[in-house]
Amino acid sequence: MAASLVLTGCGEEANRPVSGGASTEYAIREAAPEPAPPPPAARMRASADEITVSGSRVQRPDGATEAAQGPLLAYTYQTSLELPADILGGAHAAHVEACQNAGPATCQVIRAQVNNADGPRPSAYLQLRAAPDWIVEFRAGLETEAEELGGQVLSDQTSVEDLTTRIVDTAARVQAQTTLRDRLQQLLETRDGDLSDLLAVERELANVQADLDAQASVLAALRQRVDTSLLTLNYQAERQVVEPETFNPIGRAFKEMGDVFAESVASLILFLAGALPWLVIAVPVISGVIIGFRRLLRRKKAAG
Repeated sequence: MAASLVLTGCGEEANRPVSGGASTEYAIREAAPEPAPPPPAARMRASADEITVSGSRVQRPDGATEAAQGPLLAYTYQTSLELPADILGGAHAAHVEACQNAGPATCQVIRAQVNNADGPRPSAYLQLRAAPDWIVEFRAGLETEAEELGGQVLSDQTSVEDLTTRIVDTAARVQAQTTLRDRLQQLLETRDGDLSDLLAVERELANVQADLDAQASVLAALRQRVDTSLLTLNYQAERQVVEPETFNPIGRAFKEMGDVFAESVASLILFLAGALPWLVIAVPVISGVIIGFRRLLRRKKAAG
């Protein structure tokens, strides 16, 4: 027989039916009632800066206020450098080392790559995520460093994304799900009931916990984007007036000349080897036809 367990006191998140067992109804407010989360309008005013995530729980520091403290922005930087080919790899390695020396709490290398390192035109790529202050200081010295190395900054781009609404909304959902999860746990610990009812509560608790973990992960990722900045560096070799590869086609032509001549002679030999048997047969036949045709012409002339 279908039954429903009405979970009250948690706003719209808690008013969801749970199926299973005999018809029984419990009110969570009877088990150590806690204040319900603020309405959506109040939750929207809560500052996401005042919410930290520890596992699946949302914690607020003492004295936290509901007033927002400004927009939450995620900064992304992209810089392209042109450097002499012989020092490009060293500059790339120095930048990677600078990030690693700052420590993982300040800077983390996401991707580092060097292409055609020993070639005439190497290139490299570096992507890192670091604290905003470290990024600002690092970028401030890039132009001077490039000029000292004989290169230049080709392009420098900054983009900003406002994550305030997403962070506040996600934090509010995490807070509501945390309250619901705690009350479901209290219900399991303090109330006795049929096994089917307890199993239904446990299933609902598992669903709430899974959703809470997912929302907490999203919130942590959004917070990381605000607390750190993403920097992408592209390195390319400086173009020379006359590059070594300019005359490469001529050099390759001289190197391949002997091979081409040998292949041509070999092709001729193979052609003669294949045509010779046919020539032995074809030459006498063609000669006989020509001789017979000439005799026929002479006879016609003599008769005329």
